[in-house]
Amino acid sequence: MENTKRCSVRPSNHAADQLVERGITEYELFEAFVRGAKRAIGVKILCEYKGIEVVYKQFPCNYFVITVYHKTR
Repeated sequence: MENTKRCSVRPSNHAADQLVERGITEYELFEAFVRGAKRAIGVKILCEYKGIEVVYKQFPCNYFVITVYHKTR
């Protein structure tokens, strides 16, 4: 049987507020996790995709979002 469990996203209180204020959806977060360019910052990961930057920690099938914002040039 195929495993259809979907990984979860758990934003911090700060990140949840930012998602609402900046109009960034959970779908956009998953796109960044899957398709974005990533780099390590200590135990955290920064990913960038389509103008969105996300700082998070990854656990088995769980993304804990610390902060999210629109990239400025």
